[in-house]
Amino acid sequence: KKGKSLNPGTKTTLREAFSDSINPVFGKIGIHYLGSELISEYADRFLFNHAIPFDFFVAPSRYVKPTDDYAVAEVASGLNKRTLISPLHAGLITASIANGGTMMAPWLIKTVRNDAGDVLYEAAPSVLAGPISKKTAGKMMALMEGTVVEGTCKKAFQPLHRKRELRYVDLGAKTGTINGAMDPYHYEWLTAYALPADGDGGLCITVMTAHGERIGVRAKDIARLIIDRHYCS
Repeated sequence: KKGKSLNPGTKTTLREAFSDSINPVFGKIGIHYLGSELISEYADRFLFNHAIPFDFFVAPSRYVKPTDDYAVAEVASGLNKRTLISPLHAGLITASIANGGTMMAPWLIKTVRNDAGDVLYEAAPSVLAGPISKKTAGKMMALMEGTVVEGTCKKAFQPLHRKRELRYVDLGAKTGTINGAMDPYHYEWLTAYALPADGDGGLCITVMTAHGERIGVRAKDIARLIIDRHYCS
């Protein structure tokens, strides 16, 4: 996860650090306030190293418990290549934040009907986990809102803020970038939510793009287009 650097002695808020991806702040938080045990507990709560039930196989996201301060800082700031997460899992984590701390089971097929219109199969909502409290989820939403208002998604999401259809839709996101371990590709990702004020018709999106020597279409721009199409078309 690549982001802004912080000069020695500079102060910043947690919202600014989150929205601008100031990685050293989270490395220090990991070492001085969280530690390996607490970070590992929340990785388990969010179902890292657990199979996620879905309509087809999805590899479990991988988390390796850090054993020293340097590794703790790497995990806390996202700057390691041992931790792996699928786009589906990233979407579930974002959805759990927008859903008040409750992670719901994902499904691909909503209903199956025969030629007569009879329902042969219908997916039923079910809870996978409750990794965080509603209060904590609200605080996370405030941080993710900062990303689209003044952070790394500000420019890409500005057109959405001018849309009449999105006047009462809360938007939040987190972005990141990382290079592949053994290849020349530059990976970029974004996970975001769009939540109407009435709580109905919310949307969570996770986008991952791979770039070669030239940067193509950015993940944040793809997410903006999806949100625009979903609510404004």
